Amino acid sequence: MKFWLSPAFCDTAHFTGLARAAEEYGFEGIAIPDHLFHPVELSSPYPYTPDGSRYWSKETHWPEPWVAIAAMATVTTRLRFTTNIYVAPARDLLTVANQVATAAYLSQGSAGGHHRVALGVGPGWSKDEFIATGQAFAKRGARLDEMLAALRELWTGEVVEVSGPNYTLPACSITPTPNDPIPVYVGGVSDIAIRRAANNDGWIGIYHTVEETHSIMDRIRAAREKAGTLDRPFRAMLAVLAEPTPELCEQLEEWGVTDLLGAPWMTNIKAMTAPGPSLAEMVEAVEGFAERYIK
Repeated sequence: MKFWLSPAFCDTAHFTGLARAAEEYGFEGIAIPDHLFHPVELSSPYPYTPDGSRYWSKETHWPEPWVAIAAMATVTTRLRFTTNIYVAPARDLLTVANQVATAAYLSQGSAGGHHRVALGVGPGWSKDEFIATGQAFAKRGARLDEMLAALRELWTGEVVEVSGPNYTLPACSITPTPNDPIPVYVGGVSDIAIRRAANNDGWIGIYHTVEETHSIMDRIRAAREKAGTLDRPFRAMLAVLAEPTPELCEQLEEWGVTDLLGAPWMTNIKAMTAPGPSLAEMVEAVEGFAERYIK
């Protein structure tokens, strides 16, 4: 089992120090969340609370993920990075293509190196973000599918021409691009999200119980079998609401889970108030978790 850190709700100034500590203590990577801004009033409810309200304040940091990832990549050599999750359809195609490719390129460390970046993506829930960026909220799922196909072509660095119902590009190319393909992990638990993940490189979730995890992994396997992708490498990453004992990790691996997300410094997500814990507190928690669970 591989372990990842999620610095959601924490001070962005701590990210590079946290990345150094994560690499030192044997973590696999860091997953960065994404929101563009703080609407005073929500046009669509937050889907992960009973009343649809947010449990963070307007002082909570939501940094631009690819800037944060590039910064952390430059102070590490092994650590991997992804987003959980990046609301790609709220941006235009070329912005997404260029930002992700640049972060991946910088993470290579040298001209011949392998990059350490994956795109964790989903259609998003906040209508306000789409309105603010001038993107179509109602078509976000279809736009995401079309965008992912175009991104894979653009990330080759070759000349690409895009002509679809949602995106049109004349013959063009982008630089820089990384040496290797960029994996795409899809977030969400809807049937559409699971099918989308099965046709890409992985699935990335949030916090789930052990029972929920078992059910989700069964659905993912069935979707991959139907899509004919069981023979491909596939990453399944989430946070489980249970102690990650060796016995539990073994069970999760049997179900297909490859990576566990966590925030060892966070005892209660709803108690996280800006600016969050100090870097020293975060590093101490990371070290303690590693000593207990990472062999």
